[in-house]
Amino acid sequence: MILAAAAAALGACAAPVPDAAPEPATPLIAVPGLTVTESAPSRAVLDIAAVPGLTETGRRSYARFLTYPAPRAFALGGDGGLAWAANARSTEEAERRALAQCRTANGGRPCRLYAVDQDVVWEGAPAGPGETLSVDAEGWRLVSPPRFIRHGREAAGTILWTHGRGSDPRHAAGTERSPMPLPFIQRFNNAGWDVWVLERDPFHDVNYDGVLSFADASLRVAARALRHAGYRRVVAAGQSAGGWAALAALDTPGLLDGVVSVAGAGLYQPPPGQVGTLDFAALLERMRDREAAVVVATFDGDHLLPWPGRSAAMLRTALADRPGPFLLIDRPDGLVGHGAGAEPGFNDRYGACIVRAVAERDARNC
Repeated sequence: MILAAAAAALGACAAPVPDAAPEPATPLIAVPGLTVTESAPSRAVLDIAAVPGLTETGRRSYARFLTYPAPRAFALGGDGGLAWAANARSTEEAERRALAQCRTANGGRPCRLYAVDQDVVWEGAPAGPGETLSVDAEGWRLVSPPRFIRHGREAAGTILWTHGRGSDPRHAAGTERSPMPLPFIQRFNNAGWDVWVLERDPFHDVNYDGVLSFADASLRVAARALRHAGYRRVVAAGQSAGGWAALAALDTPGLLDGVVSVAGAGLYQPPPGQVGTLDFAALLERMRDREAAVVVATFDGDHLLPWPGRSAAMLRTALADRPGPFLLIDRPDGLVGHGAGAEPGFNDRYGACIVRAVAERDARNC
């Protein structure tokens, strides 16, 4: 276990939202303090050279498998066949798919599982998902999902994932309703970053004005808890409303070391039958932190952010002269719609770039 709940509340760590923010409709209570403790995670799954019998093509396939999240499985056949499945609905489904596809690739002969989730199982049964660590607060909770490697005191930092407004953790439906991170977050985990998810109760998940909301208010408290726990770097990443909230938290200099906003920044159009206005210009003006790395992805065909060109121009103007790294993934070809960040092509083409921009503070050549 990497984090243990301390008896004391956050106290001074749970500093208030800046003066310009309105009083939250539901007061945020302090969450228990967290302390990073020793851990002994197995990282054998990341050792590509240890996988038996791989050709150069096979090594590339396994390397790609490692960049996708659990539930996942990688299968090998004795005659050179291999296959993998990731981001499945369950570990069992990932295993079935990997073995079935591998058998086909192996000329109809059986295959064996090499890796399941974060475990190498070539010589034994899967260990199964580890313990879910969580800390509850009023209207939200901070969760360490079990299917990521937990680096503990060796962690380079932590990624705090903040889901979109449609991601009700009480339901398990499509991609946009799942609170789990987008696939590119696995790349941070592989690079030594712990992963935490901020889950919000939809009843509490409201906007306070055109910029601020329960999402960014709770994110601030969670980020301080993780910083107080001992993580050297804290990065907020999110999809849709979660990405907007991560950017809104940059009104507090020094709170975050980086922000990744996927389909979460731009001139907003409420969906049919709903009302509400988000003030993108005001959001940009409030981003007072000039040092944190900022990554923003916008897409054509996004029904909630339907003016990506104008939004991109506003982002470039507002962030052009800041010293912190800034990466704008502006309407990439072939990736369309509000959920484009969940597509394999987004992870394959931009995942490494996003990690480099945030972890290495190098936003060039993306």
